[in-house]
Amino acid sequence: MYNYVELSNLVQGGLQEKFNKEWVRVTKNIDDPNTSATAARSITITVTLKPDAKRKTINSTIATKSTIAPDNPLDTTFILGTDNAGNVVAKELLFGEEDQTFFDNEGTVRTGTGEPVDQSTGEIKPRTGNVVSFT
Repeated sequence: MYNYVELSNLVQGGLQEKFNKEWVRVTKNIDDPNTSATAARSITITVTLKPDAKRKTINSTIATKSTIAPDNPLDTTFILGTDNAGNVVAKELLFGEEDQTFFDNEGTVRTGTGEPVDQSTGEIKPRTGNVVSFT
């Protein structure tokens, strides 16, 4: 009598299905450009065996899990200032330096923090809300 288990046949192929699901998850994570290309990933199969008191039957649980690479962190810069009421305000710097301007995707000239600039006067167009000073 032999004593081995064919993993692909275990639980009527259920273990193979669970492994394949994790395989797809891991390979998608490897292909994701937002994750580290060289980080190790893993798939773990856990087989838990619990025999009865007479050692005649064994209840078993089979689980799979994968460990994937996390998304790469994103970097940004904020500039700090105060509004008219003296409250501290932080705004994300979208481009270059605080006092630099750039063209957005629609061709609008904007400040480094994204406020639109009047192209004829060069003045920052007012936004609704409190005025913020970043000086």
